[in-house]
Order: sequence, then structure tokens, then C-alpha cells
Amino acid sequence: AGPGCQTTTSKIAPPRPLINSMLKLTFIHISCVLQSAVLVRKKLTAKEGGGWLSGTLFCTHFRVAFVPQDSPKPDDNADPVLLGDHDVALASIEKVVAVGPSRTKLVTASSSLKFTPEELVLYCRDLRVLCFLFDRLTPDTQAVEITYTIAKTYQPLKPGTVLSFQNAALGSVEMKQFLSNRRRDSHMNWFDSSSDWEQELERTGACGWRVSSVNDRFEMSTSLPKFNVVPQKVLDTELKKTFAHFNEGRIPRWCWRHPRGSDLLRMASFQNNIYHEKDDIRNLELILFGGQSLCVVVELGDEMPSPTDIQLAHTRLRALCLGDISTSVSVPDDKWLSTLESTHWLDYTRCCLRKATEVACLLSGGHLTVVLQEAEDRDMTCVVSSLVQVMCDPHCRTRVGFQGLVQKEWVMAGHRFLSRINYHRDSDKEEAPVFLLFLDCVWQLWVQYPCRFQLTGDFLLALHDSFHLPLFSSFLANCHRERCKRSQNLSQSYTPVNGWRDLVPRGSFPDPSDPPLPPVWDWALQYSSQRREHFTQPVPPPTLPQPLLNGNLNTNPELSDSAPGSVFLLSRGSFSCSTNLLPWRSGGGSGVYRKSHRRGGSSSENLPGLERLLKAWALTELPQGHTTTTAGLQGPLDPYEPLLPLLLGPCVGVWRDCYLRGALHAQAFSHPISLSTQHPVEQLAWEVQQLRDKLALASSPTKTVPAKTQEPRRADSNLNQNTNNSTFLFPASRPPGPVASRTTPPISNLQPRVPPARSRPGHRDSSKHTFLFGHPSSSESRPDQRYLPTPNNNAKLPKSNGPSLGS
Repeated sequence: AGPGCQTTTSKIAPPRPLINSMLKLTFIHISCVLQSAVLVRKKLTAKEGGGWLSGTLFCTHFRVAFVPQDSPKPDDNADPVLLGDHDVALASIEKVVAVGPSRTKLVTASSSLKFTPEELVLYCRDLRVLCFLFDRLTPDTQAVEITYTIAKTYQPLKPGTVLSFQNAALGSVEMKQFLSNRRRDSHMNWFDSSSDWEQELERTGACGWRVSSVNDRFEMSTSLPKFNVVPQKVLDTELKKTFAHFNEGRIPRWCWRHPRGSDLLRMASFQNNIYHEKDDIRNLELILFGGQSLCVVVELGDEMPSPTDIQLAHTRLRALCLGDISTSVSVPDDKWLSTLESTHWLDYTRCCLRKATEVACLLSGGHLTVVLQEAEDRDMTCVVSSLVQVMCDPHCRTRVGFQGLVQKEWVMAGHRFLSRINYHRDSDKEEAPVFLLFLDCVWQLWVQYPCRFQLTGDFLLALHDSFHLPLFSSFLANCHRERCKRSQNLSQSYTPVNGWRDLVPRGSFPDPSDPPLPPVWDWALQYSSQRREHFTQPVPPPTLPQPLLNGNLNTNPELSDSAPGSVFLLSRGSFSCSTNLLPWRSGGGSGVYRKSHRRGGSSSENLPGLERLLKAWALTELPQGHTTTTAGLQGPLDPYEPLLPLLLGPCVGVWRDCYLRGALHAQAFSHPISLSTQHPVEQLAWEVQQLRDKLALASSPTKTVPAKTQEPRRADSNLNQNTNNSTFLFPASRPPGPVASRTTPPISNLQPRVPPARSRPGHRDSSKHTFLFGHPSSSESRPDQRYLPTPNNNAKLPKSNGPSLGS
């Protein structure tokens, strides 16, 4: 099988430096180490301070761990952390590339290396790129063997290997005991009990609704949670008859109430060829209208991207942003932006934000019910419903509130996480990162309104990275029923009379071989306290008005005279009174309806009032009532108004901290550069500076200001790095507002100084390339300070130069 099968747990005792490094491994026994290599240097990212960090590289059954040489010994009494600051899980690795003196090679389990690697580059599924440099004193056998071991161990997950990976991470006796004593966050709403939903109804001031447990045993719908919120006037005996009228039994359910009295619902498409009884029609309309006189059905299937479109766009984005030194294919400089647009990822992000803005504006009008409709109600309804609440509800912009929002609209609502993530690599046709598209949309809102969010970009990035680890119960099931089945280890049978029933054999207990899976919200298990401190930022408490029970205040008089039972369809930004919107109103089914519900016909007289709600924000570039500062949009002064994003082309940018964090890092620093040769990125930056100086002289001939006296400019304020060829992108511009004039200082002033001990031996000082990664300065920083891990004591942090608008 090759040298990758060998381990360090041989009869020969390991050297003392290796033993000291093993003792510093957090919560990993020495017997779990498959291979190790000493005198290895890791390339630090810009947020880590840049340069190279010396230490020891380990490969275990669960992760690739890097232990710095001068790192302190972990506290034995401290809680275990799955991954250290310099570690990567094997399940997150997508590609292993070995870099030799004159060639690179993609290493797989069946590969054979004919050269000793000088560098090891790990491409991860979460778009990170980790670079490790083997020292000249590193034994060649260690460099080859650890490369083979990682390439063999990281192989794509399968149903059997996922369980092995979980056991390696959580299956030890100590870890099982530790997890069994964990208590979930009591400040967060988990939405898995009736009291949790009643608490949400009380928080939003929603009257006329109740929590129904008719689906307690998942008999009505296998994909819906046990508890659902329905109108009080609909009894459970009547509610049972409505499940058959919708795909997968996903009836209209209450999600959230706007402070002005409007209600947000979501549902699946109607079933065809269903006979509508008189009582069924009455109950269906009671659920749809929820006590309101006007209902707007928002159809998401026509204009929203499909899961297939999202998967294709994300694949193209990864290929563009990740970069790959093992191939010679690269995108030319002048075609990078056009290639980015051709991925359509930003178009889909803009589409989701636009649709959520339309729904938020409708809800702000008051006195109506907005129902989100999708064929299966398990993908785009999750995205739009969550974005609407983030825009309108300040509670959902806090860390605890956002976690509860994801728990309510994604985890409990039945989003197919397991199929969409495709951990087992057995359902490629269903794979689609819909949740990652939602996180990108939230980041777009956060970067435009940073002062209105308690959560930070570091929190969103941590959630993005946790999404790729098959360790959390939140993502390892397609619905609440599957999670309950796994936690209880129950088999189920179905009969037409009794529905789904659990089969509990006598003396049955959960399988001890299955490790307990924690929720993704257990951040203390994933990150250190220093990292978790940067998940939130202080924000002033919102001055929210008291919730308007049943919509007592009507802010839109044009909608108050709506005919009872008026239903409109919102599709592609326009309203219509479609007769086929509700099957029982289109003439099909029972003829009793036309006698008893004649007053329920839609009136076209209400269309102008609805259209004005959407045109009010669409006709203005900057939403009315919003303020701007150098830190970005401050949001509406009226607490009733939602946070409406700017959707013009330059305003929707690339999530640089996520998509571009490892691309240039691998491309620009991977290959050796001699001392006599200037790096192409440095050369390009010098040429850009020369052009700026000439433009400054040409624009102000009467007054020339030397470059040294000008205010320093952020190194990355106008520059985005190309992933494949180390060039730049122009990021999203801020909304119009007072922005200080800044210019770029000479390249020499932007280069942080790194001691020779951290530099790569025999090559150009790597610190001269770190000018591409700037950090916020004290004068221009946002209210949220990004996390900067403490670098080596022998190194200095690069000079702070301010955040990029595209990061």
C-alpha cells in the first residue's frame, strides 16, 4: 500500500521534539497519530499575521494538526476543542498537492511520488488553502510518508467512512462522557417543543394563532416538525383534513409576525385532482388568511434559482476563486470579472435579496398575510423567509436570535441538509449549497449595515466552515423525524390506519458504536474562547415599538378597504388576480363553493395599493429614511422599516473573507522566488502606484502633494486578488456618503517586517507579499473588530490599513 500506511507508533521511540509536540496536541492520544513530520513551516494567512510559522505536522484519523514550536501546553482541565487554530479536519480536505523543485503533482491514494516534496498544499471544501513547507533538515522519509498518509486518509466520504470519521472525532470514552454532560444553550430558542413556539408567538405579539401538535408522531407529514402554528379557529380534527391538499402534506404554517400586524406564512404547492369539500374549503381559507382580509401568495418557483442552478454556480465559483497550482489552466486578467459574472452566483444572491425585499415591503404595509409558496417548500422558502426576518427583526440580527432563526426556518422546517450537502457523495443530483447561498445573502446585508448586526462576519464564516463537517446533528438529517429517529435509535413502520409507528423492542438501547452528535451551535466544542469572543460586537439596543396585536395600526389605508378574502399572486415583481391561484376558486372541485364563498373573489381594485408598496423602494437608489456614514449604511431611522439592501451591480460583492481567503495565498507564495527576482504581484502593485502618482499630478497641476505626505490608503481598498494569476479585482463600492480621500503609499511602506527565523530559507522573504492582505486601522475600522489570532512572539503584525469593501 506504500509508505503512507506506516505510522509513528512503531517500536522505535520517537525523538524528544516530536514527543513534546505530541503533548501539545489538544484531546488527541498519541496512539491516534498516523504520521508526523518535524521542522515544518506553515504559511500564515493575512489575518494570522503573515509569514511562516515553525512547528510539527501530524496526521490522525480525524484531522491534520499543526502544532507550533513555541505553543504552550494545553490545560488538562480545559474543555476539549475538536480543531485547533492551525488544524483542518480530514473530511474538509478536497485535494492534496505535492510541490517539488520543478513540478507539482496531485497526490491520491494510488499515486506514487518520484520526488521528495518541498511543499504540501491542502485544498479544502470550505475554500481554505493550507500550505506547509518542509525544512531542509526535515527527513525526506517523513515528508513523503505524511504526504501519502494524508492523501490516503482524506479520500471522499462514503456511508461507512462518515461513521468512522465521527467515531474518530467523538467516539472515545472521554469524549462521549463529555458530550453526555453538555447542556445546550438556554438563551436560544430551539423550536422543538410547544413552549418554544408559544414563546415566539409571545415575542412577536401574534394573537389569533396557536401551537398544534397534530403532527406529533409525523403521521400527517413526515417532513414537518412535531409542532406547527395554525389559526386558533381551526381545530385539530379539521386540520388533519387539510394535509392531503398540499405536496408532502406541507400545509400553510405561520413563521413570523411583523410589528405592524402582517403575518408571514410558507407552504408547498397544492395537490392536483383533489376534491374540495365545503368544510375543507373553509379551513383552507382560514389557514391562508389567518384572520386577515388580504392574502398575497408569493410564488418562488418561477424567478428563483433551482437547486441545480445553485450547485452549478457554486461549482464554477469554487473553480474560479480557489485556484489550483496542480493545473496550468488559469483565467486571464482581463477576463476574471466576466468569468465571475458568468458563474451567476452573484446574480442568484441578488435575486434572493430582491425577492426578500419585496416581501419585507409588503409586510411593512400591515393588515395582510404573505404566503411563500414553493413546490416542495424546503429550499427557497427557507432562504426568503429567513432573509425577511433578518431584514425586519433586530432580534434575528443577534447571535442567539440568528441561531434560533436557522433552527426554526431550516432545521425544524425540514430543509434537506443531508441531501444538499451530500456528505456521503451518493446523491450528486440533489447536491446544492442552498444554505451557503443564504449565508452569502446575510453577509451582503451585514457588509452594508455593519452597525445593525450584533453578529459579525467571523460568526458567519465559522458557520460556513462548520457546514462542511459531518459531525453535527443539525446538518446530518433531512427533517426533524430523521433526527428523532437517530437520537432514539427507533425503527418505524407505516400502516394506513395507524400511520408511522415506532417499534421499540424490549431491552433496546442506543447503539454504543454511534457517537453522540452535538448541534452546530455548540461553539465551545469547535473554537477557543478567543475565537468566540469575536463572534459578536456591541450594538445599541433597538428602540422597537410594542407589537401591534392583530394589526391594530393600519399604516396603509389603501389596503384597509380590501374585499374580504381577496387573494393576489406576486410573481416576477408584479401582482395579478389569477383565477387558478386557489384550486377551489378556479371552478374545479365542489360546486358548493360557488354558493357559499361568492364574496371571496379577488378584486383588482386593490392592486394599485400593493404595487405602490414595491415601487416605493424600487424607484430610489437609497431607501428613504436611511442614513450613511463612512462605516456604511446605518439603516432606517424608523424601527418599523426593514433593512433594504442596495442591489446595483457594484453593491453586491464577493465574500472575500470566505471565497478568496486561500486562493492568492496558495498561488502567490507556493513556488520559490529568488532574491534577485521581484514577485509579479509586487511589480504590478508598483506599476499601479506609478500610474496613480501620474494621475494625481495631471489632475492637480497647481498643487502637487508628495506621496509621502498623503494619508495612507488601505492596501486592499481598491484591489481584489485574482485567484489564478495574482491580479486584482475592484470590490463593491459603498453607498454614496462622505468618504475620506486616501492614496496608496509606496510598496516599501506596506511591507511588514518579519524576522529571518520566520522567513523561508533560501528564498525571498515571504513578508514582502503580505501587503495584499490589509487589516482595519483604528481610524477606519468598523465597529466590529475582526479576529486576529495572536502571532508568534518573534513576528510583528502587518501594518493596519483598513478593510476592503469587498471583504
